[in-house]
Amino acid sequence: MNRTKVTVYFYGAFTPESDGCHARVCSLVDRLSETYKDVAVYSYDNHPDFPWTPANIAAFRKRWPNVELVLEPYTSKLKILTRVKNLLISVFPGSADRLLRLSVHGWSPEFDRLKSESQAVFVNYAHGLNQLNGVDPARCLVDTHDINFAKWAKLTNSSSVSTTSLRKLRGEIAALQTASSVIAISPPEAAFFRMMLNGDDVFYVSSWAAPRILAEEVERAVPDIDLVFVGSGYSMNARGFCDMLEKHGSWLSRYKIAVCGLVCNDPDVIAAAERFPNVSLLGYVERPADIYARSKAALSPVDGTGLKMKIMAALEAGIPAFASKQAFDGLPPGYEQAVFPISEASVANLLGNEQKLAAARIAARNYHATFNRTGEAKAVLDRLRLSEMPAF
Repeated sequence: MNRTKVTVYFYGAFTPESDGCHARVCSLVDRLSETYKDVAVYSYDNHPDFPWTPANIAAFRKRWPNVELVLEPYTSKLKILTRVKNLLISVFPGSADRLLRLSVHGWSPEFDRLKSESQAVFVNYAHGLNQLNGVDPARCLVDTHDINFAKWAKLTNSSSVSTTSLRKLRGEIAALQTASSVIAISPPEAAFFRMMLNGDDVFYVSSWAAPRILAEEVERAVPDIDLVFVGSGYSMNARGFCDMLEKHGSWLSRYKIAVCGLVCNDPDVIAAAERFPNVSLLGYVERPADIYARSKAALSPVDGTGLKMKIMAALEAGIPAFASKQAFDGLPPGYEQAVFPISEASVANLLGNEQKLAAARIAARNYHATFNRTGEAKAVLDRLRLSEMPAF
């Protein structure tokens, strides 16, 4: 049987985009649908935060009319199977390959069909390997998005050398070691995975979008927003924004700040914003680009792992960004004229000088265009096309 289908697995709905990880997987599906004729997306339809509603499905089919969308429920039995695999792989890392192949017939019939038709499966997140009802990891390309154990430690304020953190690290590396390819979202994470795994199987993909010619900068209206923060409901977004106001609120009160996205629903964000009349919570915005067009600069006051997609979205829109120290870590070199630290002096220096702001806008667009060409997305796709993977 000639298997030509390429399948993407992501847990939960990702259209319309309301999170950085959604933007990442959308760009992957965009690139695959431009490259291959037969592409499918497999997902569990009952994600607790992002279930596949009729509106999500309609948005998906409008954007990718030729991509097959396959949905099944993530049943309680499948969840138990995932937990068992997670535990056993962390205890018996040498058996990761066999454990990831564990499948119970009849529990996910649609995925069984896709496995029989697919040349390869793009799995989002390392833990996605465990969530699937049996998969040959040698046919999987894993887009990691984050270093999972480090992300968990930051989310829970746990020590990275606690027993639980180390167990998670052991299981994560053991599972990734079995994959055909491991894809990192930032240079530091690519270096980490190359150190821990077979380096030839690790790729740095800054963006799945195909490189494009830099478009002419369009005339924009005079911005009526000084600083914009676009954030999902991810708890680190709320924590970072509230910490920023706590630390820098006295001088940030001089600027008009807009906050967009599901982060606006967080009780802590609502309470913090009530103390600052200059902060407006706009809620979920269908087209963040419209808000970026009204803004002088963006904010990314977030700790954590991975690449801060909110920074890249701002730069793509042609506005510079002010970022936390941790947010700089995921950026490739060359950002110095477009991304600046969050400090009273740097914000006043840029927003108070129209010439410097105009230069930073140009630098933002140029850096984004360069950033879009620095990754190894083409190398990943070339490897997939040139290799004949074994049958499932």
